[in-house]
Amino acid sequence: MNKANSLTLGGIALLIAGIVMFTAERIGIGTAKFLIPLLFIASGIFSLIFSNTNPQTKKISQYHIIHGIGLILSGVLLGLLPKSLADFLRYATYFILAFGLLEIIIGFALANSGSRIDWKHLILRFSGGFLGIIGAVLILATAASDKGSALMITGFATALIGINSIIFSTKTHKLLAA
Repeated sequence: MNKANSLTLGGIALLIAGIVMFTAERIGIGTAKFLIPLLFIASGIFSLIFSNTNPQTKKISQYHIIHGIGLILSGVLLGLLPKSLADFLRYATYFILAFGLLEIIIGFALANSGSRIDWKHLILRFSGGFLGIIGAVLILATAASDKGSALMITGFATALIGINSIIFSTKTHKLLAA
């Protein structure tokens, strides 16, 4: 398996989790309540696998350890804690906000690492981080008045996080191959 495939699979899991949020009413809330945490946990496991197979990229590897643990923890919490849609939205917002902040932090860590940096990686990290923060703010602003729309925004933000991970994995594959 290529070194970035596990990262791609983790991104696909988050993309599917976002799609499940979009279609929760059509596929059934019970199914969505089962699939979303499972997909988050799967994405976290893939992130941990990526970090363990790529120790030569220390900063990226450390980030993916934190990312993987955060995804697994988020999946467990999303599976156990929410008793209502409002609770789910609150916990999902925490995840999206934490993801955004972590992306920005890793962007600065990479920029200050003194190692060879592909500026496209940094732009991808920063844009993903800012989009995550904007998504979290939109969810908070919308959830008070329209939980259905807030769930759609949450699904869109989660899908974007997955797409960001997939794009990053293709860029990382090129970096690891060099």
